[in-house]
Amino acid sequence: MGRGGDDLEALRPYLELAREIRAEVDRVATGGPDAAADLDAAFEVVPRRERERVARAVFDRLPPDQQWAVLERLFDDDELREFLGARHEARRDEVERRATDLARARAARAAGRIDVRLLPAGVELTLGLFRPTDVHAAVRRGRVSSVCARQLVVRTTETDDVHVLEDVFNPKRGFFVTSDYDEAVWETERLASHARVRLGAQAPPGSEDGFEPDLYPAGRLDVEVDGAVRLGRLHLGFALVGDEDVFAATS
Repeated sequence: MGRGGDDLEALRPYLELAREIRAEVDRVATGGPDAAADLDAAFEVVPRRERERVARAVFDRLPPDQQWAVLERLFDDDELREFLGARHEARRDEVERRATDLARARAARAAGRIDVRLLPAGVELTLGLFRPTDVHAAVRRGRVSSVCARQLVVRTTETDDVHVLEDVFNPKRGFFVTSDYDEAVWETERLASHARVRLGAQAPPGSEDGFEPDLYPAGRLDVEVDGAVRLGRLHLGFALVGDEDVFAATS
């Protein structure tokens, strides 16, 4: 028997316990308040870490009027305080993050552009790039547009450049591929994961402005890599700061 078979045999005694736990989770989650009365007995033999994990699954699936009864039966006072404290902290952090992203998105929307220099390090930006013929409709629709030719996900740094996290061709498979922009063309522009680049707009020849790290709705997106500017073929149709769509309301 191979290594995989040996591992399966070693786990076999625990499979029935896993099935029982799953059955209890399903029963309590669908059986109403009376089913919760037997939950403590079902979890007596389950280690605390696993008990907490399963309790979270049950808690998330139950209606609010049953959630607290389940927690009270599964945890003593100290465990309950620890569980609720961790959950409260996680929810608070999420709310604060969303509020901060929303404030940044609103500020960028009011300014009519995203100025990368104004964003602190660690902010995630998702940029949807479109052909010039598609981009104005995309700005109105925002992230729901299906004809995105290329999607960049980047994270800001302590300077005005960004770390590339992802560079995807035709992410929603709705882009009508033509010879002017197909996968072969994208490969010539594709940014390596974790590359450090500048995103923005190259000023016209003769201008003293140079390269500006500003992202404009429907504007062409240029990229500076190792000091050399690549003029973009695609334009910015949507931009997300975290999960917040910046320009969809600017039509």
